[in-house]
Amino acid sequence: MIEWKRRVFLRRQEPRSGGGTGFLPSQEHGSHGARVSSLWRDQSAAVAPMIAALGAVLIGAAGFALDAGLYYVSERNLRAATDAAALAAAMNPAQATARARDSLTRNGYDPAILRSVETGRYCADAGLGAAQRFDASMALCPGNGRVNAVRIRTGKPARQFLMHVLGPANPLPELAASATAARIDEAGVGITSGILTVTNALVNSVNDLLGALLGIKLHLSTADVEALMASNVDAGLFFDALAQRVGESGTYAALTARTVGLQDLLHAAASAADNAATAATLTLLAGQVGNGYTVPLKGLFGLGVWKNMPVGGANEKPALRAGINAYQLFSFAVQAGSGTVDLSDAVGTIAPGSSVLLAGMATGPMDRPRFSFGPAGETSAATSALRLQLDVGIKNVTLLGVPLVSVNLPVTIDIAAAQGQVSAIDCPDTAEQARDMRVTVQASTGLVNAYIGTLPAGAMTRPMPALSAAEVQPARIVNALGVVAVDGRAVAQPVMGNSGALVFGPGGQGTIGRPGSPGTSASIGNGSQVGPLLTSLASSLGAPDGLEVQLLGACLPIVCDATKTLARSQLLSGVVNPLAALVGTTIDPLVTNLLGALGIQLGHATLWATGARCGVPVLV
Repeated sequence: MIEWKRRVFLRRQEPRSGGGTGFLPSQEHGSHGARVSSLWRDQSAAVAPMIAALGAVLIGAAGFALDAGLYYVSERNLRAATDAAALAAAMNPAQATARARDSLTRNGYDPAILRSVETGRYCADAGLGAAQRFDASMALCPGNGRVNAVRIRTGKPARQFLMHVLGPANPLPELAASATAARIDEAGVGITSGILTVTNALVNSVNDLLGALLGIKLHLSTADVEALMASNVDAGLFFDALAQRVGESGTYAALTARTVGLQDLLHAAASAADNAATAATLTLLAGQVGNGYTVPLKGLFGLGVWKNMPVGGANEKPALRAGINAYQLFSFAVQAGSGTVDLSDAVGTIAPGSSVLLAGMATGPMDRPRFSFGPAGETSAATSALRLQLDVGIKNVTLLGVPLVSVNLPVTIDIAAAQGQVSAIDCPDTAEQARDMRVTVQASTGLVNAYIGTLPAGAMTRPMPALSAAEVQPARIVNALGVVAVDGRAVAQPVMGNSGALVFGPGGQGTIGRPGSPGTSASIGNGSQVGPLLTSLASSLGAPDGLEVQLLGACLPIVCDATKTLARSQLLSGVVNPLAALVGTTIDPLVTNLLGALGIQLGHATLWATGARCGVPVLV
């Protein structure tokens, strides 16, 4: 114990570096403690170790911010270049890849960034999601099977300064963009008689026939009919105005599936008319007809790619821009309704010694629209198949010395539908596409048959059933004082239809309609008229089964045979010759004007390209 204390004492006596012994004066010891305490409390150097510890993190964050900013700028630029490439490719989908590469090059990109190019169809259908509206399989979108849309995908590594050192842990992916663009060239097509020379007789037929179908007396002047026939209604604006009037907020397909009042239809047409005179006439008509006469729109319009789009979009791009001839719209709407013509309100004319009445009218099914709008290959229009019953009365015919009051010939004219389909829309690569574009319509007329005789039951119902010559039975055409009765049956040779291409635009047979102008029509046909058809029909009464004469009194067989032969001869001369005279003076003008009032020209297909638009590629 003594030894341990001595060693401690001697250690304290050892010199220090500053000289002197190891003993510290008490005041010096206090100063040193204060200095240590002060140093312990001093924090001025604390940041240095923090910077040392966090420097790598701060540098990494700055690098990420820089690289992320560059990434999003590069992505935005790539997206814009991809959009431009898709728009360029959609101008000509057949050269989509070449056009996309060229666009990328012009925008400063290596065309090698192009990852894929898909072609397909664009479905203008609000019920489909954005991804589904591009149909590469061509299965979702019904139509002509033609490509009208292109989808482009691009990609490239992102430019990075610091983040690449992270390798697989790098959170920034490769730059990628996609864009889909569509171009839809469209045309409007309407089919009608093309009668634009308005005469008093035609105006009378319009008032009489359409008035009979409506069950009222129409009061249209020559100026009114001219204003309707020479002007268009803007189709898109008409549909939107009609939707607003009838409270339709769905799609154009839903609108055209409705049944609407004729007054609402005419008011909507007036609001979309090209000029004030046409709007005034449509408003006048609306006041005359009221809303009691209803028109089923189903089958009247073909809306092509627009059918599944929401109403109210006629002015949105790409806009639906085509016309509907105002008179055709009115006439076909009346025919689509439930009006009928019968003997109680027969339309006709009286000539000296004769009378010609339209005793009945039936139309075929609405299996094709009267007005259609859309791309080539899926846009068509047609007249209705039409059946007219004429009651032709020839007076002052003498038979076997007996003056007859009249011979009544029940004549039926069967007119198959004429039709036209837009087969091509040619959009030239010029600054004046609207002036230089051409629309080709494949048109055809239908067969025309004529009969004298009794039709089977139901032949004049709507839609009318098919009718064959074998179904037409003899009709009683003469009953002479209970002594002589004559049944007649005749079938005219059918007038064959023609078909061919009609071109609208420069160098074509017609011109394309535009706002304010309906354009000029083009026709294809065989020049058939009612006259030659009915003359052939009357002549065929002389066939062995044409006339059957019955003598109601008793007579010897030889006398009866001779009398029947004489009666047939006298009746033929007494009917055929007056009927032939009636054809040129009465029947032809009457039937021509009646058909004109219905929008039909016998033996012709007369069509209008009511509007056309070269599609501007748009991103979809």
